[in-house]
Amino acid sequence: MKKNCVKIVLGLMIIATFSGCKKNQKRNSGESLSLTLDKAEDSDFKTEPQKWHVTNKKLCVLFGYDFNKPELKEPLLKMLGENFGLAEDGGLIYPLIYPDDFKHGSRGYASDFAAILQSEDLDLCGIVLLGAPENTHKALAKNQDKWEQNVPYPVIALFPQDDVLGIESTCDIVVDKGQNAGLTGELAPEESDSSVHEDAPQIINETISYILLLDGAPERTKSLQTHLTQMLKKHSFHNYTDPESGLSSINHFVLNQ
Repeated sequence: MKKNCVKIVLGLMIIATFSGCKKNQKRNSGESLSLTLDKAEDSDFKTEPQKWHVTNKKLCVLFGYDFNKPELKEPLLKMLGENFGLAEDGGLIYPLIYPDDFKHGSRGYASDFAAILQSEDLDLCGIVLLGAPENTHKALAKNQDKWEQNVPYPVIALFPQDDVLGIESTCDIVVDKGQNAGLTGELAPEESDSSVHEDAPQIINETISYILLLDGAPERTKSLQTHLTQMLKKHSFHNYTDPESGLSSINHFVLNQ
C-alpha cells in the first residue's frame, strides 16, 4: 500500500513539473523578440584602400610657373594626395606654391626656398621642381653648400623656367619640353603662352614613384640616361644641346614630340 502511495505521489510530481515547463515555454515564446538582419549596402564595402602610409620623410614639390595656376595646381594636389599623401595629413608630399609661399608684401622670392630646405624640422628624401621660377637655382646652390656639394637625396626639375646653366648645375636631372629647350640663358617668364606638357601629371607621378626607389641622389654620369628611361618608360627623349657652345648636357633632357 505504501509503495502504491509513493508511486502516485511521484507521478503527480512529474505531471506538475511537465505542466510547469509547458507553461514557461508558452510564456517565453510569447515574450521573445524576433531579430531582423538588414542587408548591408554594397557601397559600404567599396571604399578603396589608402595607397599611402604615414611617414616622417617628406618630398618637397615646388609648384612654379604654369603649375601654380589653380586649374592645374588643384588636380595635381589631389592626385599627389591620393597617391602619396600630403604632409598636412601625415603623408609624403610637402607642397610649396610660388609665389604664395614666398611672399614679402606683394612680391614672391624664390630665394626664400633655401631657408625652407635647410629647416631642421624637414626630413627630406627628395625635391621635385615644377616650372622652377628664376633664382630657384640659387636656393638649391645654398642647399648644396649645406651638404658640402653632396646632397643626399635626388633633386629633379621638370619643365623649369629658371636659368639653364644654373638649374643644370644644381639638379640631378632636368626634363624639358621640346619647344622650350633654352634658346637663351633663361627660359620663358611666367607671362609666356607656353603650355605645360600634356602628360605632365603622369610624368610627375612617375618621377616621384621613381625617386622612392632610389637610394640617395643618382651620380651625374651617362647612367642618368638609364635612370630617365626607367623613370619615364612611356616617353622618348634626347640630351639637351647648348645652342651657343654646341655641347650636349649630361643631365638635361628634352622630351621628344
